[in-house]
Amino acid sequence: MTQTEGPVKVVKLTGLGRSGSTILDVVLGTHPQIESVGEVGNIVRNGWISRESLRDIPKDRLRRPICTCGKRLDVLYVDTPDEACPFWSSVRREWVERTDGDSIESYPKLQNDFELKRRWPRLLYEKRRPSAPFRSYARLTRTFFESIRAVSGKPVVVDSTMVPVRALAFGMIPGIDLYVVHLVRDGRGVVTSHRNTFKKDLQAGIMWDHKGHPMWKTVVRWIVLNLASEWVCTQLGPKRTMRLRYEDFVADPKAALERIGSLIGLDLKDVAIAASSGKPMHAGHNIGGNRTKKSGTITLRPNAEEWRSALSPTEQRLSWMLMGWLMRRYGYDR
Repeated sequence: MTQTEGPVKVVKLTGLGRSGSTILDVVLGTHPQIESVGEVGNIVRNGWISRESLRDIPKDRLRRPICTCGKRLDVLYVDTPDEACPFWSSVRREWVERTDGDSIESYPKLQNDFELKRRWPRLLYEKRRPSAPFRSYARLTRTFFESIRAVSGKPVVVDSTMVPVRALAFGMIPGIDLYVVHLVRDGRGVVTSHRNTFKKDLQAGIMWDHKGHPMWKTVVRWIVLNLASEWVCTQLGPKRTMRLRYEDFVADPKAALERIGSLIGLDLKDVAIAASSGKPMHAGHNIGGNRTKKSGTITLRPNAEEWRSALSPTEQRLSWMLMGWLMRRYGYDR
């Protein structure tokens, strides 16, 4: 495939998981100029490189991932070619052509160096004086998204890997035209979602067991990751970032999508009309996300505030006591 010239436009969702990123991701991906790829951050370590290169990766992070099309993402380890997702197989081939097979073998280690939460100090140093490893990371990341653009034929790529430090790293990469949507959900709703436990169920699209998180852990992560997302947006500036409440998106998708369209320079009117009408939205070749996406379609529904019945009065009071100071800043009421 011929290489498309010019920076690749990437829309990065950031915040804390279970905040509606899967739904927003899929809705945006129904636009003819947007390729929604989901939580694409871990695809390389899950079947795109040799097992020898994965020896230092914890086993609990190595899975057999499935695309929303139903095909496998670990394209190097399928028994027959028709088991592999054709889209992601093509993306990998294109990426290797733009770099080389040996280079992509090093990518998971480079991701660990620059995308983990504890890498903030190193990234701030790299911003002033980029090292050779960071330049390699930047080149591989840029060509990865260029490969997605080339294979899909769409100029905009949405990445819903909700990691603020990853967004900061992307903002430092020449050749990536980055826009960030800080997606926020009521902390009490996130607590409710994160304490649910799901058992592996391939029919329902659950690829592995999901253990519920204790309330204190979710509260800490909600505060830390939202503050980190705020800081990243401040670094990038208001012309490239916006904050969106999940509840506002599902209540009035037209207004929310108009704001996103204005940010990224695309007319999302038709997408907004389809979402507002309750029309099922089809997921393309997405990675990760929740089991809703694995059904192949999602439908927007107004937020029912299920946390009001799921959390006890004591848990609701405690949630507000711990998170209320930040929730109030985001426009939430007790």
